[in-house]
Amino acid sequence: MKFLSKSLILFLAFCTLTSFKKQNNDEWVYEQEKKGIKVFTKKGKWGHLRDSKATMQVSSTPEQMLATLTDFGNYQTWFPRCSKSRLVARLNENEFIVHLHFNAPWPVKDRDCVIRVKVTKDKTTGAITILQTSEPKYLKEEDDAVRIQQIQSVWKLTPKNGGTEVVNEYSSNPGGNIPDWMTNTQSVENPMVTFENLKVKATTKK
Repeated sequence: MKFLSKSLILFLAFCTLTSFKKQNNDEWVYEQEKKGIKVFTKKGKWGHLRDSKATMQVSSTPEQMLATLTDFGNYQTWFPRCSKSRLVARLNENEFIVHLHFNAPWPVKDRDCVIRVKVTKDKTTGAITILQTSEPKYLKEEDDAVRIQQIQSVWKLTPKNGGTEVVNEYSSNPGGNIPDWMTNTQSVENPMVTFENLKVKATTKK
């Protein structure tokens, strides 16, 4: 009876711990901070790849940051590995279709994506939200790149302390034969480099 009781206790403890880990796996986990930029990751929206979140405070206004984030022809100046970017269509004043091409390290094939960008502004708080979602069928696929089928990126630009609090949450499934471990190493590095580049732009923008 003692053995059965101990076994039952161990089993219940294991189940509780497993449940706790699963619950926490859906919460943001702090990864790194550098120059006021914080990066978090959590269980991926698609598959095993980690989602990322980055935050920082800049002196620019939300409108100035919006101008940079909607300057679609210049994404390659701040987005890691982005080699080409262009506006495909302006659907209305606040909604766009954009095409991006990314260089991949050898022997991985390059990636590209087509995204729908929608901008909304809270008239009460002045906060701006930019929602980017994949539209892989909008353009014909290119021979030199694998089309990314699943992307969701949310930018939030909130007035704070005379400047802007910038937050980005990013989920993606790059597709193709890329080892998860290789992609997951970018879950921290890419948002950190992205925000470092944007911070420089925010500082130098007049």
